[in-house]
Amino acid sequence: MQMKFVDVGGVMTRCIEAGEKGAPPLILVHGISITSDLWLRNIDALGQDFHVVAADMLGHGFTCPRDPGTPVTVQDKIDHLLGVADAYGFDRFAISGSSYGGLISANVYLQAPERFTKLIINGSGSSFNTEAQLAGFVEKIYTSYKPVLTSLSPEGWGKLLEGTFHDPASIPRELTVLLSLCYAQPWAAGCWEQTIATMRDMERFRPYRILERLQDIAVPTLVVWGLQDRGGVFDQAIAAVSEMPDASLEAIDNCGHLPMAEHPDQYNNIARAFLLK
Repeated sequence: MQMKFVDVGGVMTRCIEAGEKGAPPLILVHGISITSDLWLRNIDALGQDFHVVAADMLGHGFTCPRDPGTPVTVQDKIDHLLGVADAYGFDRFAISGSSYGGLISANVYLQAPERFTKLIINGSGSSFNTEAQLAGFVEKIYTSYKPVLTSLSPEGWGKLLEGTFHDPASIPRELTVLLSLCYAQPWAAGCWEQTIATMRDMERFRPYRILERLQDIAVPTLVVWGLQDRGGVFDQAIAAVSEMPDASLEAIDNCGHLPMAEHPDQYNNIARAFLLK
């Protein structure tokens, strides 16, 4: 595993990379308040079979936009991830996206379907919840995170993430440390607020919803869901998978919103089996 900054269209993009250069490409995408460090327990394992790149999205993690004062749009994030693939020379690739990152990954597919081999959507209420369900969840995230985002210690992040994990003991210590560092950057909280503001404005966010476009996701798709996920409705995931042309569902018990972090070995086996199929 190696951490590096890669020039993506003039934006120095923090990436975590593993695997052989000629192996099948796999891009990992984190969620809204998290960094690519979410995948630290998966990158080396998946790197045994794939050229893995976990990239901080534009305006997230440690990827500062060119102008932090200018709002980063959803379309900017889609274009940036395609730029990550270009920077690594990935003509065709698979993507696994977590939560909000699952929604962004699906939108990357819808913009460039010819470049995809496979898609994994993990615990993504952003993708499959109704507008009313999504609005309620986003409001909960906003009220919980906004007052404390820039002042949390690693221990504070651990407490905040307890609602995201089924078993708080499984919260990775390294993730809490790096989140505390991330939001010490002067631009990070402002970019987070821009993302939340867009999701709270359904008129602006509606063009990027995929619940109404599931039939267009024709690439082989795997949906992975923690059965104790408080951020996404499992019945919505079941219904969504039935609407996609080539999709399957894997549910993980005793698991919250982030199966790749809470049950990394099980997740790695599930993802590997799907991607190599």
